[in-house]
Amino acid sequence: MLEPETAARVALALIIVGVACIGIPHRLRADRAGGRVSPRSDPKWFWILMGIVGPPLVLVCVAFMIQPRWVDFARINAPPSLRLLGIPVAAAGVAVFAWMFLHLGLNVTSTSSPRANATLVTTGPYRWVRHPMYSAAFILGLAATLLTSNAVVMIAGACMYALLVARSRIEEQRLVEKFGEAYRAYQRRTGRFIPRIPRDS
Repeated sequence: MLEPETAARVALALIIVGVACIGIPHRLRADRAGGRVSPRSDPKWFWILMGIVGPPLVLVCVAFMIQPRWVDFARINAPPSLRLLGIPVAAAGVAVFAWMFLHLGLNVTSTSSPRANATLVTTGPYRWVRHPMYSAAFILGLAATLLTSNAVVMIAGACMYALLVARSRIEEQRLVEKFGEAYRAYQRRTGRFIPRIPRDS
């Protein structure tokens, strides 16, 4: 049986491989079918800030997988049981990620702009939330934080998610412009990142 540190390193590597194997082929197929959407459609501040917080997160995760001692300077002392909770959390995040891509299909882009031939998807996880990709990102960020038990991963991951939340507002404005009242009705019956709690009438 793997000791906790090794198990955490293996699990983190599997997250990265799993997300890449799911996301990259879908994105490539979507770009071939509908053309690549330029990142310039997003505000400059989004990519500038992503360029600031993203590299430390990636570097610390890579260093942790190779040799955890290299990133001990930001280590959070967490019990092994809490750290290993990251494994089922990671599995849930990858599952949501895969489920989302299965239903989003050729509509996927890396930006806040919908494709010219985009369709309004309301099946699968989209039945309950409007941005399940961002929900999956939160779950996977939490899993990475638990597994690495590292302050850099926690802070950088939180900053990256905050940027996605901010960009989602721009994305929703563009989806309203694209789909009109159909999207407004969809907004009223779904949550942005978590399912909407029904209110008693």
